[in-house]
Amino acid sequence: MNIVLLIISIACFYEAKKERKGLRFILSITSTIILSLIMEGTAHSLVEAKVMEGTPLIILYFALPIVFFITFQLLFYDIRMIDER
Repeated sequence: MNIVLLIISIACFYEAKKERKGLRFILSITSTIILSLIMEGTAHSLVEAKVMEGTPLIILYFALPIVFFITFQLLFYDIRMIDER
């Protein structure tokens, strides 16, 4: 998951047209590391307690963080998917 989030961060960094991109990139990398650590701990504790296994755990571990992180990056770097006219 760490690699996927880093790829998203780098792609948004290159796409951004705002000022202070370097500072935003550092914050983005930091949030990548924190998010992956939190999700890793959560997944291990849920498996250890036998609360969640299988497909719901995979969705919780991969899909939700990636979707939320992409949304955060688009808002953070102010990347517009549709050009304003």
